[in-house]
Amino acid sequence: MFRAWHGLALASTVITTLALAGAASAQDKVQLTFRQFDPPTEIGGLVTAVDAWNASHPNIQVKLETMGGGDTLAQLAREVPAGAGPDVQQMAFVWTRDLARSKLVLDLDPLIAADPPGAGIGDFLATDLATLDGKIYGLPWSADTFSMAYRPDLLAAAGIKSFPDSWDDLATASKALTDTAKGQYGFCFPAGSAPDGGMWILANYYLWSNGKTLLEETSPGVWKLGVTAADIAGAMTYFNAYFANGLTPDSLITVNSWGDPELVGGLGRGDCAITFFPPQTFRAAQGQSEQPLLTAPIPKGSVKRISHLGGRALGINANTKHPKEAWEFVRYLVGPETFKTYNQYPAQKSLLASLNFPAAEQGYVDMLPLAQTFERYISSPLQVSTMTALINREFGAVYSGQRSPDEAAANVIKELEDGLKAAAKG
Repeated sequence: MFRAWHGLALASTVITTLALAGAASAQDKVQLTFRQFDPPTEIGGLVTAVDAWNASHPNIQVKLETMGGGDTLAQLAREVPAGAGPDVQQMAFVWTRDLARSKLVLDLDPLIAADPPGAGIGDFLATDLATLDGKIYGLPWSADTFSMAYRPDLLAAAGIKSFPDSWDDLATASKALTDTAKGQYGFCFPAGSAPDGGMWILANYYLWSNGKTLLEETSPGVWKLGVTAADIAGAMTYFNAYFANGLTPDSLITVNSWGDPELVGGLGRGDCAITFFPPQTFRAAQGQSEQPLLTAPIPKGSVKRISHLGGRALGINANTKHPKEAWEFVRYLVGPETFKTYNQYPAQKSLLASLNFPAAEQGYVDMLPLAQTFERYISSPLQVSTMTALINREFGAVYSGQRSPDEAAANVIKELEDGLKAAAKG
């Protein structure tokens, strides 16, 4: 009798222990949600990386969600205050401060101090836009910029042995590459005057490389112009010479986007020998090209070689119930294993130096460590969109012959000065 009771008691104890262990295991399992906004057609490598995480982390499972970038900010503003929303959110660099001011994302400084990401926060690019009041709210994840894109066969045929190194070299090479009888032009770029046109990018590269900037902060909250009318007129004269000398087709005066078929298809057909693209546009051009394409660094000016830095950051929901687990996943996403399958460039200098990238895209790898964000403009009292529209309008007016470079440059200076004065008055 005793033996029977003892056996039943022992069996009951074992069953209870197993049940409690199972319950504890279920309780220990964490479910995170990671939301990103890139098109599903572009995230195959990211899906692979998340699947690999889930396979190796049975107690921290991640659900990947996709939501279009235009809806993300409004959705987070509704969800997070109610205690909902994703645990980890992909963010454009320029969103981070707004989300931090609204207390929608977590201050990452304590997590960074306890368990630093990658080679340390000093290795990351674009931390200026991730910072508010000295605290980091978004960890830079992927980075992008522009590089020059070109047809190496056309350069070789013109006797050009290496890609032009400076802006002056580019102008010289463009003359050798232009053959209007064949419909071939040396350098093609979007010169349209639309408010969001691509001339804004190219104009700033030229100015920055020559040690100039539209605005600069001389002391906290005090802003002044970082250019003169002569600087602006010089940039306008430089790019207008491509049209005046027949090195760029006049049709591009009405083209606003670097992704326009005239530029993407033109490079592939050989109508354009050289242009400039972001990575995704370059890849699209590769798919259409009759010949191999290559990339090269942006030409240098009198002071330096430079481009602008864009990209994405990762933020953690301010109300997540699992901040440590979310941070562990974020550290994984910025690590080398993710970028072995994810078709993006890491926002870390050490990974750019150590990982293998397509040889044709070396121009981007070379430019990213040299690039700077538009932080100074974003922090200024003037709207970036207003400055973009101004630059595109006045450069376009020069190309179309409506104004001389001096007249257009004077307009730029006046409107920038008026904007700063109005902002100072409040």
